[in-house]
Amino acid sequence: MSIIKTIKNYAKKIIGEENIEFISHAKNYMSAEFFTKAIGFISVPVFTRLMTPDEYGILAIFTSIISISSILMGLNFHGSIVRYYHEEENNFSEFISSNIIFLFVFNILLIYFINLFKIEIAEFIGVDLNVFIIAIIVSIFNIPIRIFLSYLQTSKQSGKYSIISVTKSLLMITISIIWVYLLTDKRYLGRMYGQLAVYGILFIVAIIYFIKLGKPKFKRKYVKYSLVYGIPLIPHALSHFILSYFDRIAINQITGSADTGLYSFAYNVGLIMSVVVMAMNKAWVPIFYENLKENNYKKINTMAIQYSKYIFLSAIILILFSKEIVMILADESYYRALDLVPIIILSYIFVFLYTLFGNYSFYRKKTGLISIATLLAGLINIGLNYWLIPEFGYIAAAYTTLVSYILLFLFHYFNAKFIVGGTVIKLNKILMDFSVVLFFAFLYLLLFNFISSFIILFTLKILISIISLYYFILKKVDNPSN
Repeated sequence: MSIIKTIKNYAKKIIGEENIEFISHAKNYMSAEFFTKAIGFISVPVFTRLMTPDEYGILAIFTSIISISSILMGLNFHGSIVRYYHEEENNFSEFISSNIIFLFVFNILLIYFINLFKIEIAEFIGVDLNVFIIAIIVSIFNIPIRIFLSYLQTSKQSGKYSIISVTKSLLMITISIIWVYLLTDKRYLGRMYGQLAVYGILFIVAIIYFIKLGKPKFKRKYVKYSLVYGIPLIPHALSHFILSYFDRIAINQITGSADTGLYSFAYNVGLIMSVVVMAMNKAWVPIFYENLKENNYKKINTMAIQYSKYIFLSAIILILFSKEIVMILADESYYRALDLVPIIILSYIFVFLYTLFGNYSFYRKKTGLISIATLLAGLINIGLNYWLIPEFGYIAAAYTTLVSYILLFLFHYFNAKFIVGGTVIKLNKILMDFSVVLFFAFLYLLLFNFISSFIILFTLKILISIISLYYFILKKVDNPSN
């Protein structure tokens, strides 16, 4: 027991007492993100062997419909949950029930209008009517599910959040694979039915949970709060959809499906970094809001610097071992995509940086400018893709995405500092640490191009990883003033 206690005390010394809560929740969110993404990775070769490319393409469009319609139907109310919880925790059940009742009525009206033009919409998108209808139903189920998960996040119930997220993915993939296997025609419907079934179950679970929170009530002031918060973010959410998917559309139009496949694969590898960033942000936001409410600016700054170190260390390790990850996940026909992975990982560092400062706008409810910035970044991304992909090929898309996220970071920083106002996280130390990431990324490229021996190269990667671990995490143990 004494050895375990010693290890725990040493871990606390490395991490810092003020970061224990953050690490605890980040661990849960990251575990959930990694498990759900891993389940997704494992399912890809299964579905591609059971379905034809045409069927797999229909499934991709189905997913896109859900993404877009969930934004429009949910009105970004799930985001207001996180913000409001830190203002009026006592009457939170009334806030949730008011929002769900409003969204229920709103979506009845929206579905009525969709029903009038459902055939035309399905034909415009290029899918069968039944595919479109299933996607809309899944989107409706998704509304209370997202609100439920946002509630668990903001109330720091990261354990429950993780269990529900992983269970959802496991059930959906298992049921879908069985359903797809049993069908002999239009097998893509099996995947859709599996998602519909699981979302239907979680929809019921979420509603029951909210009823148990308190007697359902409706108050217009709570709906007004969420509308003011959520509506301005709809262009922001749609623009994020552009930033995430439009590059693939442009590549497919300009250079063909083979390059689209390579680019998509590289992005799937880079998504590992996205898992790290998004999981840590889920843990960071409640802690950030709590300390911002109490004006603990010094603590926020200290924790943000340490938070960024975890991100930077993860990025360096992923860049260093990106070749090995690619070799594990794919055969030689995909190795050409290897050069894109470090650029994509750097892009997600700027996603982290812009969320770090964007959280100030979310807290102060200054969401209108966020939407304008994201929309502009999306439009710039579209323009750059159509300009540079014909000239430089699919590789250009990775750089255009990086540029778009750099612009988003700059906007959110200047917006937080000069428009939203107040004391913000100091950037100089974070940028100094980021320069270390750039140095090691450049060093990796030199080593990769000039050293052919696998053993020597792998040994150097291990050495750089150890140096990075010491610099970002262990150094403050030897020098507590850091």
